[in-house]
Amino acid sequence: MNRFRLVNIGVIMFCLPFIAGAQGKMQDSLIQIIRQATHDSVRNSAYWQLHNYYEESNRDSAQYFIKEGLKLTGRHGKRLAEARWLVALAYQQLTRGRYAESLGSLLNGFSIIEKQRYEKNNWLSDWSGSPEHAQPLVLAYAHHTYANLMTPTLNWEQQVIHYRESLKLAKQVGDHQRIILSNLGLGRTYLDNKLIDSALLFEKEAARIAEASGLQRYLPAIESYLGAIYFEKNEPDLALQHLHYGIRTAFEFGSPTGRLAQNYYRLTKHYIKERNRDSALYYALIFRKAIEKVGAVSLSTVDKGTAYEYLYQAYQLNGQLDSASHYQGIALIVKDSIFNASKKSLADFQNLNLAEQLRLRNLEKEQELYQSRVRSYGLLAGLIFFSLIVIILYRNNRHKQKANMTLENTLSDLKSTQAQLIQSEKMASLGELTAGIAHEIQNPLNFVNNFSEVNKELLVEMKDEMDKGNIADAKEIANDVIANEEKINHHGKRAGDIVKGMLQHSRSSNGVKEPTDINALADEYLRLAYHGLRAKDKSFNATMKTDFDDTIGNINIIPQDIGRVILNLITNAFYVVNEKSKQNIAGYEPTIEVSTKKEGTKVLVSVKDNGNGILQKVLDKIFQPFFTTKPTGQGTGLGLSLSYDIVKAHGGEIKVNTKENEGTEFTISLPS
Repeated sequence: MNRFRLVNIGVIMFCLPFIAGAQGKMQDSLIQIIRQATHDSVRNSAYWQLHNYYEESNRDSAQYFIKEGLKLTGRHGKRLAEARWLVALAYQQLTRGRYAESLGSLLNGFSIIEKQRYEKNNWLSDWSGSPEHAQPLVLAYAHHTYANLMTPTLNWEQQVIHYRESLKLAKQVGDHQRIILSNLGLGRTYLDNKLIDSALLFEKEAARIAEASGLQRYLPAIESYLGAIYFEKNEPDLALQHLHYGIRTAFEFGSPTGRLAQNYYRLTKHYIKERNRDSALYYALIFRKAIEKVGAVSLSTVDKGTAYEYLYQAYQLNGQLDSASHYQGIALIVKDSIFNASKKSLADFQNLNLAEQLRLRNLEKEQELYQSRVRSYGLLAGLIFFSLIVIILYRNNRHKQKANMTLENTLSDLKSTQAQLIQSEKMASLGELTAGIAHEIQNPLNFVNNFSEVNKELLVEMKDEMDKGNIADAKEIANDVIANEEKINHHGKRAGDIVKGMLQHSRSSNGVKEPTDINALADEYLRLAYHGLRAKDKSFNATMKTDFDDTIGNINIIPQDIGRVILNLITNAFYVVNEKSKQNIAGYEPTIEVSTKKEGTKVLVSVKDNGNGILQKVLDKIFQPFFTTKPTGQGTGLGLSLSYDIVKAHGGEIKVNTKENEGTEFTISLPS
């Protein structure tokens, strides 16, 4: 009877790949197999094929078949097959942004895999060639999914470690599918970290194996990342070739919508950047349709919010402002919803991760107590028991060191990432100044050069007059030389002040306050910011108005810190008026007003613009870290957050007053 069943199972396993190839009838065929099968192992294999089909195209269906598979394997005690389903569930939870749930499923899966080293009748014959290969294959799958989980939680080092472990196990058993996916994952990780040559190496290897092994269904995802890599290498023609090839192979080999969406996303992004109106709108519409079907591109920040934002930009590029405004509003709502869900999910993930660490430590304590008792009995029993205890202690100590090292590395990575983000924001503002500084410093240097040349001519003339004995004329020329030298000195100091201001802005704050002319500081950054923007965009123009209170005098502040705040507000103001000017509103004149005023014991610094204002529904979020209304890639979301912290550290406050379609005014209040 068992042999007959095994023969039937083998026949169906042989047929399943051919059924899967017939896209139109595959689901019906597999469901028919589930209904007519006489053994649950056959149903389990059919559920796995259905899960594979829906994995990237319909996550609800994929998760339904995963849960059915878990019921079957749990009922029959097929532990390795159950672990495989748990890892598949973890991946679906990850793609939905449920990071804590994904980690929980993975931990359960790892626990089973570690205990179940070998299982003869394991229900994995549709996956592994022999029972000996089943455990390392499931373990490779688990390591790969754990590496995927480290992507949204920004643990790059752990990604590389677990992808490489998955690749090593896959090579041991010769599993081409897992080898391809591990190379693909490593390439994506190195791309995210801007290690372009390494990324290209792994993605090319993934493409080579996919072509050679006949697993071309993975080519769309691989070609998408190759396109992204060649964009980074500034080779757009080659990038576009790979993206279009990815789309072609997706249709040819029936790849899921999610892999198509990856290619449409990168094409949309490229054509918007190139300001190609027709192509931008065409691919933005296709990208939205694909992303609405799948929900999100796996393991990335590309989701419905990105699709609506790109539609907004594409319609704006085409001058269809009503449609642009419509999708801008939708993008803000969707991105806000996704941000909140992601924030909660990350918090849950951290809490579960911490709980797991505490559980491991408590387990270690219990083990140490147990070991202490065993050691006591072992002393009575003799040297054999004592040796056994030493071995156990040594092993557990190594586990403890590894666990502590992992925890310390994670904390170190988080601190390092935070510091890099803050420094990135500081250097971004310095970059905004660079062009303005170059323009400003040129004026005093021109004066110095011109007066130096005039003095040279005057000194030659004075020497001639002295040779002639015309002392009175020589003295008059000498007076002109002295006056010119004073001008040279004045403009030299002016150039020095500009350089000093740049160095103050670029260096890290020493936290020491010093008397500072707030009027001069604001005026300096206003002009530098304006010339910086003009250097990048010659078409940009704006009217600048100032109203400085001369009674303020010097106030005690950290000038480089407050300078960053003022620069950030002015740069933001120039950005919004420039964006509004692109709407070609009749009679609109971009205008920025910077003013200072002393009120009692406070000094107020105001930056006002006549842009489009800030929407009321996002007003409460503008000082939150990483929140930005700028398009993707144009803002870190840290400028206002850092500005808020700097002003608070000075004992002041920052307020905003805005009216939609009329403008915004930021006011900094500082102790005088």
